[in-house]
Amino acid sequence: MSSTSSSSSSSTSTPYDPVGADIPGPSTRRAGQFEGPSSSRQRAMYEVLPEPFLEALATQVAVDAANYNGRVAAASALATLFQVCSTWREVSRSDLLWERLTRRIWRRTYRLRATWQLEFIYWHRTARNFATGRHSFFMPQFDPSEQQGLMCRCLTLSDTHLACGFVDGTVRLFDLETRAHVSTYLSQHGELLGPFSHSVSGIVIINSVIIFARLDGDVYVDSINNGPGPSHARRAVVGDVVNNGVLVGLAGIGLSDTGRGQRGVRVRGWWVGLFAGIAGQAFQIWDAYSWERVFLGGSLTDAEAVNGWHMLTELMPPVGRVRVTEREFVVACTATRLVCFNLRSPEVLLRDVGPATQFVVSSLDASPEAFVVVETSGVCTVRRASTYERLSRFRLRRASWLRGLLGCMNLGYVLTYSPAPAPPLRVWDIEPRPEPLCVTLAVRGGDGNSMVASERHVAISRDDNSIDLLDFGVQDP
Repeated sequence: MSSTSSSSSSSTSTPYDPVGADIPGPSTRRAGQFEGPSSSRQRAMYEVLPEPFLEALATQVAVDAANYNGRVAAASALATLFQVCSTWREVSRSDLLWERLTRRIWRRTYRLRATWQLEFIYWHRTARNFATGRHSFFMPQFDPSEQQGLMCRCLTLSDTHLACGFVDGTVRLFDLETRAHVSTYLSQHGELLGPFSHSVSGIVIINSVIIFARLDGDVYVDSINNGPGPSHARRAVVGDVVNNGVLVGLAGIGLSDTGRGQRGVRVRGWWVGLFAGIAGQAFQIWDAYSWERVFLGGSLTDAEAVNGWHMLTELMPPVGRVRVTEREFVVACTATRLVCFNLRSPEVLLRDVGPATQFVVSSLDASPEAFVVVETSGVCTVRRASTYERLSRFRLRRASWLRGLLGCMNLGYVLTYSPAPAPPLRVWDIEPRPEPLCVTLAVRGGDGNSMVASERHVAISRDDNSIDLLDFGVQDP
């Protein structure tokens, strides 16, 4: 099932516009902020500068524009720069430059299109689609031979797949290009400590390896490339609810050298489990390669111990949530407390906020660079995890938007979903703006269980056992 929604407009481009027609011109920049060089008096100087210097300057122009006005503004600054003279237009044809720009601005480390310039254009236009609301809508369909009617409690997106975790301990994997259900991962039955003790509470995808956890503390790993049909995932961590508590959330990250030294389903990185039920044991950290636990401790969930145990027997929202950013910083929260720490020294809390501030647990999410959380007062704040620097803050306008609120983010936008009032999905710019709300989208309403976003897709699971997939990507010619 699919449909397409669009609220964007098109215009003509200049002959030397290297990044397409949908890029705002210089006049859209705010006064007092960055502008790329355009004076005719600079042209003679540019024409004698060596090409590597010009490429480095163009990169800095784009990065500065992105830092001042957001990533989409980088293209506008480049378009102005490349029209200065013929020398700059020649520089604009350098694929090495576009590779550097794509890595710095859009954080893409591999190319899927014919050139790096086309790769840059693709992610620029996809980011604009989030701001304008242009997307396609799909409802992933399960293999008819498998059990239907199960509730999805957990979602994770990679560049290529959507992973959905269910209350029976299974994870179903969908291909994002074909939208086909390509695999089902089964966990061991084990002892049933409550009707929901096998419910999937967290999923991590690192390269071609999928890791998922259950409320009873079991952690499983498998390969994404197993092929069609059910796969019995390998249990990497044996849960011990009595001594460890309930595993209410799982996050993880691969190291920069993940592609080297990989053996089967073992990759270099970390898994972080958030537990509730036993005082002083909120966090467990495992080495993703050896599967050995390297840290146990933390008091974040001590006040939520009773609610943590109730998650085994009652279908209730998570009592806490944990996320990991690219620089190995961890951010986690409960309704009354938020903490940040580095994976290299988890015993040292870099930030510890609460209990004066109350948080909406289901709103916490992180991108590679920052995290977002909504307070019960309706204030939404985006901060850098490494420094706790505030990047932006805005207020959800109505108290009703907080009921059943789900939140997620990518590099440029925060997305919030509220069951009522319609339209329930809202896209917010993470850059400081007089009007941060970009667009509201009239997706299907109803209570949601989980929501996740990537740089291209957004997925929402609902109480009616359905899953919505929104694709903001640009269709390649």
